[in-house]
This record gives sequence, C-alpha cells and structure tokens, in this order.
Amino acid sequence: MTTVATSKAAKRKLGFDEMIKHLEDKNVRFDLISKENAKNTLQTSNYFYKITAYRKNFEKNNRDQYVKLDFKLLQDLATIDMRLRYLVLHMSLDIEHAIKTKLLTDITNDPSEDGYSVVSDFLAHDGSSIDDYMHALKKESHYNYGLYVKHHAKPPIWVLFEVMTFGNFVKFVEYYYKRKSRPASYYEIQKVLKYVKNIRNTAAHNSPILMDIASINQIGKNKIVKPITEFTKQVPGLSPSARKKRLSNRKVHDLTALIYVHYTFIDSEGIKKARYGDLKLLLDRTKREVNAYEKQDGLIAVYKYFAKLVDFIT
Repeated sequence: MTTVATSKAAKRKLGFDEMIKHLEDKNVRFDLISKENAKNTLQTSNYFYKITAYRKNFEKNNRDQYVKLDFKLLQDLATIDMRLRYLVLHMSLDIEHAIKTKLLTDITNDPSEDGYSVVSDFLAHDGSSIDDYMHALKKESHYNYGLYVKHHAKPPIWVLFEVMTFGNFVKFVEYYYKRKSRPASYYEIQKVLKYVKNIRNTAAHNSPILMDIASINQIGKNKIVKPITEFTKQVPGLSPSARKKRLSNRKVHDLTALIYVHYTFIDSEGIKKARYGDLKLLLDRTKREVNAYEKQDGLIAVYKYFAKLVDFIT
C-alpha cells in the first residue's frame, strides 16, 4: 500500500496506475521498461516504497523532479540490494562465529576465568538479568527450551553466547576488552564491531542498504575510526580524497567495516574465497545496465570504491 499527500494533514492510498502516474509527475522515465512491466513489478516483485527508496541516489532539479532517472534503474538497484543484503548476512554470520570462537578460546585458556563469573559480572555491568536473555526460551515449544531448563539458573558464557543478540554480543566484546585491561588483540575488533552490527541489522530487517549510498558528508572525518582509515589507506589506486568522501557515507563506512573485519579476523581461507567470490559476482552484476548509469557519477564512484577494495582483499 502506498499513500500520497493530498494536503498537509491528509494522505490517501494510491492504486498501481496512480503509482505510475505519481512517478511520471516526478519525471521518472519509462524508456528502458514499459509502464505495464513497471506496474507488474510493483504488483508481483517489489512494493512501491522499497523500490522507490533508491530515488535518493538521483539528482533533482529546482522543480523537485528527477533528472535522467528511469524506472529500470530503480528496479536494477532493488535487485542488486537484495543480493547485497544476503551477502551481508552471510559475512556477518562468519564474523560472529569467528569472534565467539576467539573469545571462548581465550576464556578457556585463562586461569582467572571460570566461564561463569564473567557472565554474572557482565550482567551486573549491563544492568540486566539472565531472564532478559532467556525469557523467550521458557516455552516448551522453543527450540532451545532444553538449554533453558539446564542452564537458566547459572549459565556459563558459552550458553549466553547462544541466546544473546548480535547487538548484545557487541556490548559483551566491548566489556571484555575493558575487563581484561584492554589487550591489544581486542583493540581493533571492539572499535569496529558495532559498525558491523549496524549494517548487519539493516540487512536482517530487509531494509534497503543502497537507498542513499551515493550521499556524502553523513559522517565527519573525525568520526571515522582509525582501523577503517588505516585499512583503506592500503588500497591501491584509492586517493585520499576519494577515500574520505566515500567513507563519509554511513553505509559505505559500515560496509567497509564489515569487509575489514571479515578480512582481518576470519582465518578460514575457504570461507574467504567463497565470500569474496560472491563479492566479485555482485560487482559484476552491478554492470548489467552499465550504459543506463553513464551520467550517475555518484553511483559510479561508489562502484569504483568497492571494486578497488575487493581487488585489494583478493
């Protein structure tokens, strides 16, 4: 369902023909795809809000109309974004598993840790209780009900890791870094993991990643963390001005954080080969309508940035 403003206070639902007319009024063209096929896309493949979210990447004139924007480009970006979201989730799962494994190895090898006190200390630090993490498991129908029955009174860290969200896991990593007097081996990951969380959550909620991917100056240069800056400085052919401009976009910054963490903390060469192969395939897919993007300098610059980044890690 799509609504359009009819006054400052009222909005009404648009039918599919009206959606096409609304886009035409905004100077969205239908040269590369027919209006009938565009309407069919809205009815069967993608809904109006999701597919039109990508308009934010395109220039408007002083009459609030889009310049050189064809509906086909919105459709193309929606398809690319879908594939990107799946890849972000795969890479995030790789990262979560690798960092949990590292933490559990270090806790197991640490004679000052028993695996239990770190949980109670973290909960006290966080101002939460174990019930905040395990409440949903109380139902017998829950897949992890057995885990609740056995461990809810006093869970060890390896059980807590099984029931906490990625966001809470990020908080634990930051807590553990301070608990262990800021060991160098955790400095970079505790600095950057929250940005992985941002892009991971966007993908997990099936929200558009490419919606405003060409925008700049969303992040001040002093807000870009050092590990990301140092990582991108190593990329051949990436000028300082291009690097700073692209990293000033929140989603470009967080996608870069995802790639950096995966590249740095995943040990399995097989996993790296698979994921980076997928990244290359995705970059190749972005070129399917290359001629239609000829005048879209911002999107072209984003493509070139990630092409150089992926070339560097592979």
